[in-house]
Amino acid sequence: MTNQLKTIKVQGGKEYAEVHTRVNYFRSQEKYKNWSEDCNIIQCADDMSWVLMKATILYPDGRIASVGHAFEKQDASRINQRNHVENCETSAVGRALGLLGIGSDGSIATYEEVANAIENDKIESKPKEYILDTDNWEKALKYIAVKKDAMTLEQIIKTFEDQKYGTLRAKDKTAVKKAYEGK
Repeated sequence: MTNQLKTIKVQGGKEYAEVHTRVNYFRSQEKYKNWSEDCNIIQCADDMSWVLMKATILYPDGRIASVGHAFEKQDASRINQRNHVENCETSAVGRALGLLGIGSDGSIATYEEVANAIENDKIESKPKEYILDTDNWEKALKYIAVKKDAMTLEQIIKTFEDQKYGTLRAKDKTAVKKAYEGK
């Protein structure tokens, strides 16, 4: 890791310099004397349920040295329920410092971003169950009527079972079969 900062091991065994370590390094090094950082909310929901922030690292003369952005949703994790704005600011600053080369080994993501990505990947990799009768059955019937002469029943079911919707329940497969057969 560049700058030989204190690191922790994250999932996968990679070394990671936490944002507070990057900030402390930035504030304590003579070469960054009179530099500054600025963090602003760029956009947010009216109810502050999500926030987009931009952190800027500035040279002493005010020119931009690096910029980092971050986006956080209040319901994205348990810690975000109370601190999503603060987490967003930390992530933006961490990214800006990482892009400046402080605590970066080529990877810019913050620890929280890595942890959230791993957690979201676990959630997204679970097969979903698509329930046709509550998720637009009328549209499905029209699709079947238009496509049944050109597609097999299996092809129609496979079309409904794409990655967006997941797998059909047995009950819905039976309903699709009946509609396909005109019953």
